[in-house]
Amino acid sequence: MSQPDVSRFGMELELLGAMYPDQIGFNSKRRELKFTDRSAVLQLRIPELYPEVGSPDIVSARDATKNDVRDRTKAGIRTLRLAEGEEALDAIIACFQRIIKDTNDTTTTHTGTDSSTIASTSSSSAPEPGKTVVIWLHHLLALSKRKLALSHPSLSGVTKPGYPGVMVFSGTAPAVAGHVNTLKAENWQAFQVRYEGDERWKFAHGEGIREVESMAEVVKDVEGGDAEAGAEGGARRKEEFLRAVGIK
Repeated sequence: MSQPDVSRFGMELELLGAMYPDQIGFNSKRRELKFTDRSAVLQLRIPELYPEVGSPDIVSARDATKNDVRDRTKAGIRTLRLAEGEEALDAIIACFQRIIKDTNDTTTTHTGTDSSTIASTSSSSAPEPGKTVVIWLHHLLALSKRKLALSHPSLSGVTKPGYPGVMVFSGTAPAVAGHVNTLKAENWQAFQVRYEGDERWKFAHGEGIREVESMAEVVKDVEGGDAEAGAEGGARRKEEFLRAVGIK
């Protein structure tokens, strides 16, 4: 049996320690990694041969108020489509952070709402505003950035790596804005938000964020996503996307 690539995991662990000082702990005997974000805690079991063979398994995941968010975290990680044989801890942690942030935002909203506002909200049931963005990048190559782009559990969209890189995200306005700001904080040669709309787009692949290989696949995913909007709606979104990336 092949031996675990200690240097790869060691380098990944060292990088995580630099990214999250005093937030990462690893028990080598139990092969368990612990990540803390204030009072939120994520605990992972690391396979002996990771990252060469096997993927980290979630032992526990709790938000700041001790709610169990393990199922939500697992669901979010599934949308990342992480490939075996590649480092995944940074993407898993980023996914967990987004889930606890969404949970905290929801809790804060409910806590800060008085009874009259609750009554008004329940009667009006106004939906949260939507948002769609198209981002053009000089290139999208780094695996860590590609995983980060795919990591938001509540957004839908499509990304294309290579030259140029393209990212399309759609969902609630706060979630889209937060994800864009997180990505923008990375080091990019060029990062341009070329389209912003207040309409939620649907995609041919369904929910979640998907990575494809070509611009043609992005166009197909954007154009064919909303059966209710029909061919006219799909053609309009296609036109907006192509104009945003400079093809039309």
